[in-house]
Amino acid sequence: MITFIIVGVNLNYQSIIDKIDEDLILRLTKDLVALDSQNPPGRTDHITKYLEEESKSLGFQSQIYKLDDKRQNIVITFGKSERDIVLSGHLDTVPFGDKSQWKYPPLEVTEKDGKLFGRGTVDMKGGVASLIAVMDAISRSDVNLSHRIVFAGTADEEVGMNGAFQLKEKGVMDNADCLIITEATDLKVGIAEKGPYWIRMNVKGKAAHGSMPEAGINAIDGACIGINKLKKILPDTKHDILGKSTLNVSMIKGGVTINVVPDECYVDCDFRLIPEDKHDELNGQIKTLLLKLSKENSCVFSHKVFHSLPALSTNPNESIIKGLLKHSNLVTNTTSDPIGLTYGTDAAALVPPDNIPFAIIGGGCPSVLHQANEYVYLSDLVKASKIILGGILDTYVKK
Repeated sequence: MITFIIVGVNLNYQSIIDKIDEDLILRLTKDLVALDSQNPPGRTDHITKYLEEESKSLGFQSQIYKLDDKRQNIVITFGKSERDIVLSGHLDTVPFGDKSQWKYPPLEVTEKDGKLFGRGTVDMKGGVASLIAVMDAISRSDVNLSHRIVFAGTADEEVGMNGAFQLKEKGVMDNADCLIITEATDLKVGIAEKGPYWIRMNVKGKAAHGSMPEAGINAIDGACIGINKLKKILPDTKHDILGKSTLNVSMIKGGVTINVVPDECYVDCDFRLIPEDKHDELNGQIKTLLLKLSKENSCVFSHKVFHSLPALSTNPNESIIKGLLKHSNLVTNTTSDPIGLTYGTDAAALVPPDNIPFAIIGGGCPSVLHQANEYVYLSDLVKASKIILGGILDTYVKK
């Protein structure tokens, strides 16, 4: 039993943490997985309706925000304060993929050896259940928090993060002092994430008969030159947790048939940037490089940006981060430093430009994300709830 003393008052935090309801987490996870929200098309209206009803039965307030008729966000609140703690999880999932690769039905939870199998169990309907359980435990205790608890359930995270962007525009983050998202981290505390910066490099040449390549300008040859040059402009800056920015050349398309010199080729490039490497600066370097290549080669090079999210990093000395780290170590019986994420989350849409403290922490292993036979241990969902609740209690009990 762990007891903390705050301003002379003996508050038994462990008794509150023990209120995390495993049965509630299991039930919510099962019900949410059964509601198909593969993205595309990313339907979530049936999920927001379900969570609206659950919120009412648990004594919470809720409001639904529509992206369109089928894609909806939900905001659930408990408590009263001028300042908020925002807990967030997305409601959509990636597609099943090849159903023949699934050992268990993807639209229902199969329990086996402590694992919950099903699409969304780890990414992240189980995480949503963990957050609702945190709110439930707080509501059934007599703890006096200095902040209101806000759950932001978002649509479209897996494609464009449009749900998170909408909630930001609606003011859901206006009074927030921290953000916690339950993506899978193996119960480690994530405090930094790289920002995706996706470009398409276009290369134009000149068509000719394949038997006379000297009469044309081969756009695929030009693309090969451009790819090698793009790799060399990556900054050498290093982040303490995230390491260096990276580039993955992920898709290339060019040519019309085997006996024609290709007159056009495009290359899709996935940059993942650390906070120190600015998107605008990289864009300027790419533009300068491609103009130079156009002058030095027969091909004409250009590019466009089609997806961009900021990289984020939180100071590990923030009180909420210290609290989460402490309880992560207590609950898992291990010692772990903060981690960084190579991928982006809804935090990239919700946090800027205020740069409030944020943490990404959830049950489940990142290696099973987007895979067939996705699973999470029920015990890890419960542990995630306890870690988050502990961090909140350490940081936001009214003194």
